[in-house]
Amino acid sequence: MASMPAITAACLNKNKNITANCITQSLHKYQQKNDHVILLSKELSRYKPFKWLYSRWKFRKELKKWIKWADVLHYTWNAGCRNGLDLKWAKYQKKMIFIEWIGSEIRDPDYLKTINPYYKHVFENGYEYANFESKKRSKKNQSLFAKYGAVPLLSPEMSIFLDKLLFKNKQLLYQRLNLNDFNASYPAINNNKPLIVHSPTAKIGKGSNIIIPIIEELKKQFNFNFLLLHDMNREKVLEIMQDADIFLDQIIVGSYGMAAIEAMSFGKPVMCYLMPQVFEAGLSTECPIVNTNPDNLKEQLIKLITNSQLRNEIGIKSREFAEKFHDVEKVSSQLLTIYKTELEKRGNA
Repeated sequence: MASMPAITAACLNKNKNITANCITQSLHKYQQKNDHVILLSKELSRYKPFKWLYSRWKFRKELKKWIKWADVLHYTWNAGCRNGLDLKWAKYQKKMIFIEWIGSEIRDPDYLKTINPYYKHVFENGYEYANFESKKRSKKNQSLFAKYGAVPLLSPEMSIFLDKLLFKNKQLLYQRLNLNDFNASYPAINNNKPLIVHSPTAKIGKGSNIIIPIIEELKKQFNFNFLLLHDMNREKVLEIMQDADIFLDQIIVGSYGMAAIEAMSFGKPVMCYLMPQVFEAGLSTECPIVNTNPDNLKEQLIKLITNSQLRNEIGIKSREFAEKFHDVEKVSSQLLTIYKTELEKRGNA
């Protein structure tokens, strides 16, 4: 989820009639922090039972306080308590609950294998999340939020995995960034030695084991630089990304996430595999991402490596797409409309 909840909370607070806080259980190097982020951590080690019990009690007490404070609860990923106790508290207090799923928490590998042969192959050959993503987990997570009347907020990709028998209502919501933090730096037309950047969090899941050998092969024929960024903090990755001419995201999973959005916000051409089903689920056909999979990777790379004009044109379209669909100012405005509409429905029910 990177920094999306924190960025969203900061933007919502610009509205004089809104007060928003982002509660998280941990902070890590991929996250952006701001004054609206509240850390509620838990001591997880049971080797210190008294400290563990106290921290769990304190965490629940604080969480209960914030649930009571809020009018709207917008969850990202999962419930705050493993058994959904916080959702139970929220429903008892008649709070409006939304859930935004963004990836592995509801991705159904059984279904995805039937529509995405690339995912099927990596899932059976070392996929980093193979022990996490499952039909059972997806069903469990969705059933928990359905039980307490939550409304799903879903990107086009996540819409594919929604159990429509559990939810009568859902809302399409794009992922978002503060585009004011991203100054467009379009690929130069006169650059004959482009820089390709690949920044995988999961090398097998992103297709790095396929990408790197092809990059090495193309280096023998074409003039370009390549940087593999792995296990680096967000600020450093963004600094290097801003100088890239091509951002090579992933060629396996079938949709794009925050890294691709960041690259588009910088005005970079992005290479990424997009399944047809993602467009059918609502992704705009305006999306300028260069649709790339293991079968056409070499061909697509050659096109971009050898055509600086094309890189520049796609980079401009990338920024325009980010401004139209992923700007936190626009998406937060849509989000407020969704909140108000659902609250009005609740009030009239």
